[in-house]
Amino acid sequence: MPGVLKDERDERWDAAQAAGLQVKATNMADHQAERLEREPGQANGQAMVNGIPGGTLSNPLNGVTTSTGLAQGNVSESMAQLSRQLPPEIEHITYGYLPMSTMITRLAQETFGELNDVISELSDSKLSQPNGAAAADNAHANVDKKLRLMTFAQERRAQFIKVLVLSQWSRHADSMGRVIDLKVWLDGQRRLFNDACNWMGELKRILGSERMPNPDLKTALETLSLGKAPRLPDLNYLPPAPLSPSRILKSLRSINTQLSIRLHLHEKIPHFMKDFSIIDGRATFRVPTEFELDLSIADENPSSQLYFIDFRFLFASATADVPHGRLRDDIEGRVNHLLGHGGLKECYNFLHEFVLSHKINILRHQAYGMSQAKWSDHIKVETVHRSFVIQYWIGRPGDKSWIEIGLRRRRAKRKSWLYKEEDDPHIGLRWFRAGNEVHHSPFSVDIEVLSAEKLLKEVISAHTNFIFKETVARLKESQLYSKKILGLKRTRSATEPIDIQLSIQLTRPQWCTLVQEPVSGRFAVLPPSALHSRAERELNSLSVPDKETSSRIAQLRAFASLEEVEEMVRFHGWDIARSMKPSQDNISHHFGRETLKAGFFRRTWWNAQWLLAFTASLADDVWWAVELENRSFKQDQPMLGPSIRATYRVPGSSPGAAVKGFSIADLSRIERNAVGLISHFTDCNELFAHKIPHKLVKPRRSRSLHELPKLLIDFPKQAAQVLLESEKSDDTAWSSQTVRLSFMGISAKKSPANHLAIARTGCRALRPGTLRSLVGSSTTVDAKSGAFAFNLTTPVGQSTVPAIMDRLTRIERLTTYAATLQSLRSRPANLSLDHIDFFYAKLEQAYGVTISFAADRPPRLSFHHGNPQLRAQDQLTTMLSKPDGLAQVIHYLQLSLPLMCALAKIEAAHGNDRVAILLRAPEWYCLRYRDPPGGFDIRLRRRREEPMWFVQEIELPGHERLHPQVRDHLSEMIDGRGDGWEGVTPGIAASVDGVEALLEKIDGLFQQIRSSADPVATSRLEQYPMGTKRKAEEDSVITLD
Repeated sequence: MPGVLKDERDERWDAAQAAGLQVKATNMADHQAERLEREPGQANGQAMVNGIPGGTLSNPLNGVTTSTGLAQGNVSESMAQLSRQLPPEIEHITYGYLPMSTMITRLAQETFGELNDVISELSDSKLSQPNGAAAADNAHANVDKKLRLMTFAQERRAQFIKVLVLSQWSRHADSMGRVIDLKVWLDGQRRLFNDACNWMGELKRILGSERMPNPDLKTALETLSLGKAPRLPDLNYLPPAPLSPSRILKSLRSINTQLSIRLHLHEKIPHFMKDFSIIDGRATFRVPTEFELDLSIADENPSSQLYFIDFRFLFASATADVPHGRLRDDIEGRVNHLLGHGGLKECYNFLHEFVLSHKINILRHQAYGMSQAKWSDHIKVETVHRSFVIQYWIGRPGDKSWIEIGLRRRRAKRKSWLYKEEDDPHIGLRWFRAGNEVHHSPFSVDIEVLSAEKLLKEVISAHTNFIFKETVARLKESQLYSKKILGLKRTRSATEPIDIQLSIQLTRPQWCTLVQEPVSGRFAVLPPSALHSRAERELNSLSVPDKETSSRIAQLRAFASLEEVEEMVRFHGWDIARSMKPSQDNISHHFGRETLKAGFFRRTWWNAQWLLAFTASLADDVWWAVELENRSFKQDQPMLGPSIRATYRVPGSSPGAAVKGFSIADLSRIERNAVGLISHFTDCNELFAHKIPHKLVKPRRSRSLHELPKLLIDFPKQAAQVLLESEKSDDTAWSSQTVRLSFMGISAKKSPANHLAIARTGCRALRPGTLRSLVGSSTTVDAKSGAFAFNLTTPVGQSTVPAIMDRLTRIERLTTYAATLQSLRSRPANLSLDHIDFFYAKLEQAYGVTISFAADRPPRLSFHHGNPQLRAQDQLTTMLSKPDGLAQVIHYLQLSLPLMCALAKIEAAHGNDRVAILLRAPEWYCLRYRDPPGGFDIRLRRRREEPMWFVQEIELPGHERLHPQVRDHLSEMIDGRGDGWEGVTPGIAASVDGVEALLEKIDGLFQQIRSSADPVATSRLEQYPMGTKRKAEEDSVITLD
């Protein structure tokens, strides 16, 4: 049913008409009901017209009335049903419509652009200059210009005429739009009608082939009952006489001759069918590992086709002869058809692909049988078109591994000038190992003896060989296996994966064998043990075994080596620090990235801050002295997981010595070397904390590989000059003296460590009393050579440096401070080990500072009485503790002295109740006035590579504002300059010496305003005139760098 095309006006009109009809129908129904009530039913005896009472007909026609009460009563219901049965509205087409204004705008823009182009073109052309005005007007160039202009005008006029036509047509756009919508709808209905007709015709054509013919029941009945059909015609042929053996032999020989002539002279035999023989009247073509085909002829004509005789398979796992039946009949019919139309080539292509498909089916059935037998739950077989996929080791984590068997085609290539190998399909295999295709796989499908299990074992053998090969290669990258300190043995096999083994030497007496089960792909470590079982679980959880197996083997070797060491040290009487359980990241950080496992041991009389560690890796097994974080340890309490501070390798062992095993004597030597190393590095830490130069030096002529290095300590020159008779003597100072500290071994009680310290100096001007106080009474001194030596016995882990450097540390600090004061041109008044007094001057007045030294405390800075910089004492004391702190303090004292003097004067003039001075930092001050309110920030900055104080107004808290008179004077100062200061935006910059005058000038403004009624204050303001105006060429704004 066609749709309805409506617009808004039609909808409003239809609604109004429907409402009017409904009202009219209702009124008529009420009138009819009243009429029926006045005229009660008179059905009996009334005249009937076509079965309808005559009394109810106003104008009967064929038994139908036009105004019955029933019809009038159901008008509204009929209209409602009709409205519900209307089809959907026709779709309104809006695609491709453009506004008329857009088209006119684009036309105007295009006309304007072309007009500019025409004007430019006309202006570029040259005008001719003939004689006479008429000649000039008729010149060729002028005529071309006129024609160009007229052509442009005519083209544009045509375009605008089209726009005019479109504008007139657009006045009826609504009606035309409905016509277009109706046209589109009608085209769609016509297309649906044509599609329906085409579908019915196609259905009729398809059903024709499906129709079964009517059965011939009469002929069938006669044939089944009598065994013959008299109704069928009989040609009365006579059967031929049987052939004699000689006749048969002669015929076969003739056929053989015809076949030989034809195959050698007339037929084009494919390359793969060159192997053929002719016997018994048939030509037998043999394709190795595929099939044998028997063909013969039926006519002596060379152009007649060959005919199929027999077909046999030439590979195992298949029946040689194709049994008689549908398959053989199909092959015979298809071969005969191809021989008649395409010759031997098409016949070979068909049989070749048929045999390949048959082989693939055999392999697929074998694979499905494997998946249901012992390989169940470990392989998965899927068919993809003519190929199939065998996924193995499906229970292993990581990427999948599978083989894909299917048809592949070789690229055509010429082997000789007589033969060009064509695109011949063959059975190919693609191996995907861990999701990546192996392009050069070492095996192929055995097309003569088909065995899916054998093929899968070859693939798994190659995969296992690859994993073990990569594992051995990665293990040989380490020092232990590359230098053959430990051994590796790998057994290979190409067909039996169970025979592939990898034997690994973990320690000198311990070997393990790694095998991989071929069906499930799980690893096994032999012989069985608790340690090997743990390694098996880790190996079977690897997602990339060829890359990660070596790391698990390395961890297994580390665990095995650590077990042997723990058993040995426990027998030797050492304690195992089981509370030390650092993470692998901490082990790699402190002992090296190659370290895999670490064990910690200690002696009961050692300091709890030191341990002995044994680390195992593929590089070497090493002993370490471990320093823990400095915490509150107690000898009788176990350590609760302390953290490692530093590690030091214990000397005295050649590479691989720990791997090959050690005895009790080796453990004693390791303990001795570890104690010496701990003592040396304890002293080194102490020296490093006091910044004393030192280094460990190996002896030049070492009698043994196990001899420890010696600790050399160099004292600074400033620390030595104080001990000399003359301060200006440069003969020999402590900088030329070296203290050599040697470890002498462990005492009989095995509790203390013995040390020998030796020093030599060529200076003989040292005071004997000073030297004795420095080295102590137990020191042996040679006055002639200046050498001295002394023995020290200290517990393991306690430094020997504090006893030697008790006094030298204070002397070094004293000389360092004195040198700093001298370099900064300060005048030290008093130098002692307890304090330093020095002065720094401001013109005629000098201010004193004292630096006090106390034990276990940082230096303390204190100012003498009357020093204006007393307010910065705490901040300067903190600055003094920093590196090069004294130089910074003195530099700051010199920069801030004028500012501090000015602030002190302001505070004395106003008192604490009217002015407040806040110290935010040594280079940042805040000055605030209360009456009148005002505030300034004073900061030290660099401007043009010179330090300057920058004064800037700050916002006042609350609703307070700066006094207008002060603001005016400050504006004049910002625009001017004075002695040592100048205005910048948005404040005033003053030099170090000029900041005092600047602050006095600003303070004078506030004093003047506060005492504005006092004439003395006015005269005081005149005493400090404002800065002069700059010249006109200097009125530019100055900003800080």
